[in-house]
Amino acid sequence: MNEHTPEQGSRVHHLVNLGGLIAVAGLDREPPDFLLGALVSIAHERADLTPEQRAQVSSLGQSKLDERATSKRAWNSWRKQKELHSLLLSSVQMRKLIDALGGAIPSTDDQLIETLTNLLKGDD
Repeated sequence: MNEHTPEQGSRVHHLVNLGGLIAVAGLDREPPDFLLGALVSIAHERADLTPEQRAQVSSLGQSKLDERATSKRAWNSWRKQKELHSLLLSSVQMRKLIDALGGAIPSTDDQLIETLTNLLKGDD
């Protein structure tokens, strides 16, 4: 049962979109304290920006959004042509798959994707 009001749903949608902007900026892998500190710093600096500086910052953001849209369209087209599918797996799920495929489970999370990919390709 959904107990959220339409206003709450709209707020959640807005916050998810803000998280997406953080990801597009390449900051989604930063620790929370650093990310919040960076945002607080920007919030303080924003008050001192001239209209021209603000327009320059906005232009940088718009360029990144345009680049992302172009990249996303190209990726989606390529993915559809190759019949690829997006799949999100946790590290635990990846370890289970590697084990089920008979592979050696790597000691670090950084090696999980490469190990699983090699197993699926049939590489030793």
